[in-house]
Amino acid sequence: MISVCMATYNGEAFIREQLLSILSQLSLKDEVLIADDGSSDATLEIIQGLNDSRIKVLAPEQKNLGPTYNLERALASARGEFIFLADQDDLWLENKVSKVLAEFENLTVSCVLHDAYFYAQNATGKWEQGKRLFEVRPPWHGIWANVLKNSFTGCCMAFRRELLDLALPFPQGLPMHDQWIGICAEKTKKARFLNEPLLEYRQHAHNSTALLEQNKASLAQKILWRLSLLRILLGRH
Repeated sequence: MISVCMATYNGEAFIREQLLSILSQLSLKDEVLIADDGSSDATLEIIQGLNDSRIKVLAPEQKNLGPTYNLERALASARGEFIFLADQDDLWLENKVSKVLAEFENLTVSCVLHDAYFYAQNATGKWEQGKRLFEVRPPWHGIWANVLKNSFTGCCMAFRRELLDLALPFPQGLPMHDQWIGICAEKTKKARFLNEPLLEYRQHAHNSTALLEQNKASLAQKILWRLSLLRILLGRH
């Protein structure tokens, strides 16, 4: 069974197309868990309009948890053997699921990180393909290497339940969920990098993913994130 976990917040512009790209690759026994952070637009109405029993929406217990701790709610409810992370505004390419699952046929692999294409809108609003994610952020192994510079991007990650059990609950003060899950994977030394783009990563003014947050962050903020992560790692061990 596959569980796709997604955090949503005011994603009406992209959510329908993204969900259709996901649902078309899932079986009837799989699930899509959506943790909404108090959307005030038509996000929830669009999701409900798809009328798909595989989708389960988790209403917020409190609003404005932020992408990390909102996503944690979906992860905590996941029942699948394999967990896929998804952003509300990307687009899954055909065969993403089957190609990632093929990597898990190697029983030593606990986490798969795949490549993606960047897409941005031109002046006319048309989406144009840009660089590949692995060109911008080459992946590398090592716990401390990924503390210094994270190479894990959540929307391109899938992992076994055993890794989810290791990563949850998220520590308080966690800067980025994908970095934390990637570091947990590095602890097991079972992460696999798949050098094939399986997703359209859409860049726009309202992205809330860690990749763009890091690009916008000041040097001081980046240092604080790393100090917070170090404190968490040293406190756990």
